[in-house]
Amino acid sequence: MQRAHLVAAFLTFAALCVGVSALSVSRDRHATLDQARREFAATAHLLDEHASRAIEAGDAQLRMLLDALERWDRRDPAEGRRIQAAMRARTERLPQIGGIWALDAQGRLLLDSAEHPPPPRDLSERDYARAHLGTAQGPPPGLHVGHHLPGPGTSQGRFTISRALRDEEGAVQAVAVAGIQNTYFSQMYGEAGWGEGARLALFTSGKEKLAEWPPDSAVAPPSAAWPQPWDPPGGPAIVEGSQIIAARTLSGFPIVVVASRPLAEVLAPWRERALWTTAVSGGILTGASVLFVFALAGARREEAVRAELLRANQSLDERVRRRTADLEKALRSAEMASLAKMKVLATVSHDLRQPLQGLAAFHELLLKEAPNPTLQQLGAMASASLQAGQRLLDDLLTLSRLEAGVVPVEIGTFPLAPLLDQLAAELRAEAEGKGLRLTVVPTKAWVRSDPARLQPILRNLLSNAVKYTARGGVVVGARPRGGSLRVEVWDSGRGIAKAELGTIWEEFYQIGNPARDGSRGAGLGLSIAERTARLLDHPLEVRSRVGRGSVFAVTLPRAPAPAAPHPGTAPRPPDPVAPAAPAGSSPAGSSPGRLSGRRILVVEDDPLQRSSLTLLLEQAGAGVMAADTFDSALAAAQATLQAPSAILSDYRLPGGTDGLSGIQTLRGVLGRDVPAILLTGELSADLVRAAKEAGCLVLTKPAAPNRILTTLAELTAGADATA
Repeated sequence: MQRAHLVAAFLTFAALCVGVSALSVSRDRHATLDQARREFAATAHLLDEHASRAIEAGDAQLRMLLDALERWDRRDPAEGRRIQAAMRARTERLPQIGGIWALDAQGRLLLDSAEHPPPPRDLSERDYARAHLGTAQGPPPGLHVGHHLPGPGTSQGRFTISRALRDEEGAVQAVAVAGIQNTYFSQMYGEAGWGEGARLALFTSGKEKLAEWPPDSAVAPPSAAWPQPWDPPGGPAIVEGSQIIAARTLSGFPIVVVASRPLAEVLAPWRERALWTTAVSGGILTGASVLFVFALAGARREEAVRAELLRANQSLDERVRRRTADLEKALRSAEMASLAKMKVLATVSHDLRQPLQGLAAFHELLLKEAPNPTLQQLGAMASASLQAGQRLLDDLLTLSRLEAGVVPVEIGTFPLAPLLDQLAAELRAEAEGKGLRLTVVPTKAWVRSDPARLQPILRNLLSNAVKYTARGGVVVGARPRGGSLRVEVWDSGRGIAKAELGTIWEEFYQIGNPARDGSRGAGLGLSIAERTARLLDHPLEVRSRVGRGSVFAVTLPRAPAPAAPHPGTAPRPPDPVAPAAPAGSSPAGSSPGRLSGRRILVVEDDPLQRSSLTLLLEQAGAGVMAADTFDSALAAAQATLQAPSAILSDYRLPGGTDGLSGIQTLRGVLGRDVPAILLTGELSADLVRAAKEAGCLVLTKPAAPNRILTTLAELTAGADATA
C-alpha cells in the first residue's frame, strides 16, 4: 500500500510540474508578444510625431512662399531677389528641407532657393506640376506629397511636398515646392535603437516609399496592418506573417509611418527562457525520479535503516547535542538567507524605482491634458494610489537597507531647535486642520547624532501623534538627563493598551486598523524608527495610558554649544535613504512656462524615460536636447553651437560610463560650469557626496515632476537662454 501511495504521489507531482511549466511558458509568450505590440505602437507614435513636425515645418515654408508670391510684383527684380534670399535662409535653418522652388502657371521654374535668377527649366512633367496644373476634375489638391527625386537610392534622394496659388476662379497662378531630405528621417530612425531586425519607413497614402531605415532595405508596405479610415487612432501593433507591424497615418498629411520587427527576434528572449524553464522542469523531474527510486528502495530497507540508526545513536545526550548543532546550523543558514534577501532588495532599489519615474511624468502630463472633469477625478485617484505605492516602496527599501546593515552613518554636532521647528512646520497645517494645538518647547541644546537619520525618527513620532490624536494637542520638548538629552513627544490621544506596547515596533502592525486601510499607511513607520534608533544607539521608549495619551521618547548624547555658531552647523538635509517626495504630487502653483527660454540637455538611455522627461520639459516651455549617451549629447551641443542652460542626466548609462563623469567631461569640453542634476534610483551616500563635490544636485527616482521643474527653474534662474 505504501508503494501505491508513492507511485500516485510521483505521478501527481510530475503532472503538476509539466502543467505548471507549460502554463508558464505559454503565459510568458503571450506577455512577450503583448509587450512587443505595445512597444511598437509607441514607436509608430513617436515616428508619427517626428514626421508630422518635419512635414508641418516644410508646409509652413510653402504657405509663406505662396503669400510672398501673391504679393510679388514681377516687374520688380529686387523683390524677387529678396524672396529668394528669404527662401534660402529658411532652407538653411531647417535640416529636413533640401530646397524650395516655385513654378509659374506653365510649369517653368520661377524661383529657386539655390540660386537667383534661376536657370530656365521646364518642370511641367514633374509629378507635383501635373498634380496642380493638370487638375481637370474633382477638387484641387491641397498639400501634395510627390515621388522622391533622383538619387543613388531611396534613402539618398528627396521627396516633395507642394501647394498651389490660385486666383478667385481657381486658376493656378504659381506652385510652391519643397524637397524633403530622406536622410533626415533615416538618421533619426537609425538612432532609435529598436533592434537589428527593425525596419522603419515612410509611405504615401498610395503606398509609394518616401524614406526608410536601414537604407535601401526594401521595406514593403504592409497589407493587414495598413491603416484604414475607420481604424481608431493609436491602435496596437499586429502580427502580420513573420513580423510585428505598427502603422499610423500622419495627422493632416497623406503619409503613413510604418515600424516592423521580425517575430523571431521579438520571441528570441522568450525562447531562451522557455528552454531554461524546460531544463529546470526536466531537472526537477529527474531529481524527483531519483528520489522516487530511492524511496521505493528505502521502503524495503526501512527496518534495516531503523536498526542502523538505533545502533548509531547509542545515547540520548549524543542525539540531543547533534540535533542542537543541526538546529543552530539551520538558524545560521536562515539568518544568512534573510540577510542576503535584504541585501538583494536594497541593491535592486534602482531597478524598482526606475519605472515609477516615467509613470510619474506621464501621469503628470496626462492630468494636464485631460479636459474632462471625470478624467481629472480619476487622475487624482490614480495619483493617490501612486503616492501610496511609492510610500510603501520607500518604507520597504529603507527597512531592507537597515536590516542588511548597508545604511551609512555620519555623526555630527548640531543644534536641536531648528530640526524640531522644521518638523513642526511640516505638520502644523495637518494639526490645525484637526483642531489640535501643536507646541514646540524652546531649547538651546546641542546634540551628537546623524541629522539625516534622526530626522525621520522624530518625524514619524510626531506624525503618529498628530494622526492618532482626535482632540487636545501635541507637545514636543527636550529634557536633560545627565550627559544625555531626552526628546519627548506627548499627545492627548486614545493611548495604547499595555499588551500592545511591545508589538507596535513590529512590521505591518497598526493599532485599530484590522481592515488594513491603505490610507493610514502600511505599518512600517515605527519599525523603521526603532531600527534606525538602534543603528544610532539612541534608546527609544514609550509610555501610555488608555484614554489619556502617550509619550514617545528618544535619548540623544548632549554636546556643548560652540562659542559662535554659524549657519554651517545646522542639520544637513536627508540623503536618499530617506523617503522621497511622492511621485505623483504636483502642487497647484506649477506654471507651464516656468522654463521658457531655457535649453535643457536630457541624457537618459531608457527611451520611455527620455520621452517622458522631454515631454514634461517641453510643456514647461524649455527647449530640449535629448540623448542616450554623453557622446551623442556632445555632438548635439557642438552641432547647434549652443551650450545648454542645465543638464538633467541619469546616473547609470550604457558603455560603462556614468552620469557624473559624463557631466564633468561635457563641462570641460564646453568650458562652462553648466548647472546639472543627477536623476537616479541609486541610494548611495558615496554618490551623494561625490555629486556634491562636483557641484551637482541629486534627485532620487521617482522624483515628482513638479520637483524636477522647480529645481531646474531655480538652477537656471537668471541664466542666459541663448547661451
